[in-house]
Amino acid sequence: MSTVHPMRKYQEQAVLSASPEQLILKLYDLGIAACRRNDRPKVRAVLVELMSALNFEAGGELAERLYALYEFCLRESAIGDIAVVQRILEGLREAWHEGVVMARAA
Repeated sequence: MSTVHPMRKYQEQAVLSASPEQLILKLYDLGIAACRRNDRPKVRAVLVELMSALNFEAGGELAERLYALYEFCLRESAIGDIAVVQRILEGLREAWHEGVVMARAA
């Protein structure tokens, strides 16, 4: 019989009950934390998820610009300065939180 650590179960429930906007926020948080640990494979995995979450039909030019920015971060996370990626993700997280998550809550 497998026992699931209580924190793991809590985290799974938090993800399952989160809105799409909150999930994007969680991805930014994961990416930033991975940058702080210099965990390049995790940063890259988060960036790929962010890229796949883009809706080009609804997002138009903004989605295209975000895609290009995520591509830049993907390249930098592989061979460049991870601190640059962290700063970009922090800025995007703040903008996402203020512009989307807080607007939905209001």
